[in-house]
Amino acid sequence: MALADDTELIATYSRDWGRAEAFASKHGFQAAYDSVEELLADSRVDAVFIATPNNLHATHARMAAEAGKHVLTEKPMALTVDDGIDMVRTCKSNGVKLGVGFQLRCHPGHIEASRLVQQGVLGSIVLAQAQLGNGERGQLSRTIRTGLSEWWEHPEMIGGASTMIGAGVHAIDDMHFLLGQ
Repeated sequence: MALADDTELIATYSRDWGRAEAFASKHGFQAAYDSVEELLADSRVDAVFIATPNNLHATHARMAAEAGKHVLTEKPMALTVDDGIDMVRTCKSNGVKLGVGFQLRCHPGHIEASRLVQQGVLGSIVLAQAQLGNGERGQLSRTIRTGLSEWWEHPEMIGGASTMIGAGVHAIDDMHFLLGQ
């Protein structure tokens, strides 16, 4: 985000102020908060990127929209359809934009593949299949992320132990993007 034109990194949030401060210092944010409410009250903040545990996306998005901040949330957008619909309604009623971050759409290889499909270079697409993986080829164990809490290992925080929520949504979104839908 820091590389985008006309963008400033204003504030970051963590439940742990020390982590927020360290992250702010490392990445050039002007402020660090351990309170979502305080971050949203900061008049310098125009938009937020929500990368909190999945079970907090809907709550934090609604709070941001009600504070007049545009919202870009990590996937999954929400854990229930009702929460997702409520996020859309809350953002619309507060005149702010809502987006879900699917970073594969920005990958040069995916952009080129989409261009080839849209220009018909590959012919008519009648079937699409996706396989998605992370890590090194042949890697069986998960990567250890030292210093980060392991909230993604708690089903109640991620919306169930779903491979679809964890990675499958990227494959589905990628197919939509590649096929121009």
